[in-house]
Amino acid sequence: MTEQITVRGYVATDPESRSLPDGTVVVTFRLASTPRWFDAQSSTWRDGHTNWLTVQAFRGLGLNALASLKKGQPVVVVGRLKVRFWDGENGRHTAVDVDAVSIGHDLALGTACFQRTVTAAAAGERERPGDPAAAADGAEGTTPEGVDPATGELLREAQPAGAGEDRAPA
Repeated sequence: MTEQITVRGYVATDPESRSLPDGTVVVTFRLASTPRWFDAQSSTWRDGHTNWLTVQAFRGLGLNALASLKKGQPVVVVGRLKVRFWDGENGRHTAVDVDAVSIGHDLALGTACFQRTVTAAAAGERERPGDPAAAADGAEGTTPEGVDPATGELLREAQPAGAGEDRAPA
């Protein structure tokens, strides 16, 4: 089953990175999504059933998630839903995954500080004369921390296991 979905929830595990045999970076984390509503009859907030999903983010999106997300933060994830079934020692099991195409902090619950990831291709695009978007995005020739100034790529050594801890809280 493959469907595109949008899920709001909380990062339940710190993102972890691994590389596929072909070198593709994959970052995964667990997401807990619990619907909540106000019960006017009892004048209290009610929580529904918590759904647990594994979010997978590939390549640049994965590296950005690794650098930006921490356990406990509210996020919005858009991606392709995958439901897998298998038989194990304890019976039939189900896993629900989301292959993310977009991830962001849920700004309904807090603030975030966005910092564009500079790539070599994007750096070349900035040099187009008369492009207001490129000029506004290009700042004063500064290179964000953790980005190679020559190539514009994220530095892997700038992405330790606790990546993103020096960022302002979201």
